[in-house]
Amino acid sequence: MEKIEKRKQLYAGPILTLSELTVRLEDGTQAPRILVHTTGAAGVLALQDGKALFVRQWRTPLGQETLELPAGKIDPGETPLQAAKRELNEEAKLAADEWAPLTHFYQSAGFSDAQTHLFTARRLHQPAVQRAQDVGEFVAGEWLTLAAAKAAQAQGLICDAKTTLGLALWELEVQHG
Repeated sequence: MEKIEKRKQLYAGPILTLSELTVRLEDGTQAPRILVHTTGAAGVLALQDGKALFVRQWRTPLGQETLELPAGKIDPGETPLQAAKRELNEEAKLAADEWAPLTHFYQSAGFSDAQTHLFTARRLHQPAVQRAQDVGEFVAGEWLTLAAAKAAQAQGLICDAKTTLGLALWELEVQHG
């Protein structure tokens, strides 16, 4: 097990904190580690009438448009479920009466503690209060069948980890009930 001996904050911003650590390894030597810390993210596999909701949006780091599950960062003091409900409202103008945890995972455990929590949402309806999309966010919802979603994945439109995992879990649910 590694023991943290020194921590130096390199950057602190609204989305992440970047730190440089010095750790003591099991053999007694020291090694540097870079750590990206975030509050994590929450996403929603919204299901209705044999289709799932995806949002189409431009992703600058990828240089392309993607189809993704509605999702976003967890704000400080917010639970993952609260964040998922907020994101479904903001990005899809929807609320749900039925929520269930689907999975959670670390986005990149080699250098970050960031987790994503995925939930399923069913019994969808218009929310009592409609939230606006975040400033600078331009997303449009699209309902896809499993076959259409798999085709979008084959075309490279579905390519992020949370959506790829959500799609695989949806496929398992369809296959095994």
